[in-house]
Amino acid sequence: MDPAVPRATLKVLGLCAALLVLVVAVTVAAAVMVWRSEAVGKLRGCRERSANESLELGNAVAKLERERAWLQRVQDALRRELAQAHADSEKLNGSLVSCQERAARLVANVTALGDKLLALQQERDELARGKEALEGELARGEEQALGLRQQLKQAMEQQRALRARGERCEARHRDLEATLRDYAAQVDALRRQARNRATGRRCPPPRKG
Repeated sequence: MDPAVPRATLKVLGLCAALLVLVVAVTVAAAVMVWRSEAVGKLRGCRERSANESLELGNAVAKLERERAWLQRVQDALRRELAQAHADSEKLNGSLVSCQERAARLVANVTALGDKLLALQQERDELARGKEALEGELARGEEQALGLRQQLKQAMEQQRALRARGERCEARHRDLEATLRDYAAQVDALRRQARNRATGRRCPPPRKG
């Protein structure tokens, strides 16, 4: 077997492991960055919308409160006018009917404004709950990102372990090659010695006359 084959195989395995870890790291990092960017963008947008809507709701509530106070004052004034109209029922019969209709409309407006105020308060509560849900989702996303970073750290540790194992295998392979070369040299020396001995037995030195 060619000694270079195991060494090349180990190098290919090490390269494959490094590429695999690099792909996992890049994929995890990209997924974490994309997810975090989307979550932060959603949360920022929600916060901005919530702040704008809260400001608008606050302004609307203040406006409704002012209108309600004004309507209350108008209603009080109408009640006083209604009392005066009852006192002067014969002279102000037409005005009394008109004031009663106007008072009914104002009462209906006050009731409608109260309902609208209640709906706005409920909408503000729903926005607050949505904001809390998004903050909880962001916290869960950060926990997932931490888990992914831990997985990446474990993968890098496995890569280092595989690299160290490959280095140990290469050192052992070099030792075996050196041992085989020593054995081959010894075998060649023994073969030469055997050939020299065999040659000496076949050709004895010539006798002197």
